[in-house]
Amino acid sequence: MVKDKRMNQTILITGGTSGLGLELVHIFLNRGYRVVAMGRQQVDIHEFDKEFTSYNVDFSDLKQLSAVTKQICRNHSVSFIVNNAGILSPPGYIETIDGLEYSFQINFLAHLLINSIILERMIDDRQIGIASVTSPLYRYAAFNHCISSGSADYSAMRSYSSSKLYLAMMCEFLPSRHKELNLHCFSFDPGTFSSGIYRMQKKWFRVMYRVAAPFMRSPATVAKVLSELLLQDNIVNGMIYDRLKRRRSLPEIDKSHKESFMDSCYALIDPFLN
Repeated sequence: MVKDKRMNQTILITGGTSGLGLELVHIFLNRGYRVVAMGRQQVDIHEFDKEFTSYNVDFSDLKQLSAVTKQICRNHSVSFIVNNAGILSPPGYIETIDGLEYSFQINFLAHLLINSIILERMIDDRQIGIASVTSPLYRYAAFNHCISSGSADYSAMRSYSSSKLYLAMMCEFLPSRHKELNLHCFSFDPGTFSSGIYRMQKKWFRVMYRVAAPFMRSPATVAKVLSELLLQDNIVNGMIYDRLKRRRSLPEIDKSHKESFMDSCYALIDPFLN
């Protein structure tokens, strides 16, 4: 086991019960960290019974997600967060129990809630590292500073790319909102790799994806790069890093529009924060 100087710190990984998230769980456990995973299924890693905790939670239910996140805050002192959970937008419009478009909530808003609950409960001055797993498609998103839950103009590609752009925007926004905290906050564009985000797609898509998966990069390869970035001390807040650790800036978006959008998002999660 290779341990580093920050061993025994706790890292929270959303979507940590499968795919890229589970690979990250194993990397950090083997480096001596305590790991908390949030996901749709239960995972037991018997050789790390004391260092690993898994919480089952449905990201499409903000009330349940809030309760589980607050439980994590009571039970653990989190020093790192990896916002990894996500889906490829379903082919047709689906609403969550909260009345919001499914991928908007799963890929972005749920993470805004998790991060906000944890950051607002910080009571010391320790450094907090936050990484959000975005997608190459964030570059093609059409930013809309007004949140819409309607189905009339739904597009799976637009919904997915927008949710990943919003997730990257969150990493630019959080350090400015929480200036009192020592935040290192960035996004990670992993490129194309084998994952399970296609689970809500039609059968033909799932079959084609499984055929192509062996020819894609493995989650383990991607997880190694992300874990190295998360532990770097020279991370630039709000920046997007790719799998070669090159830095990319967010697309140019009017500052007032971004602020208006984030205000609308905080209005949605506010009932679940306290």
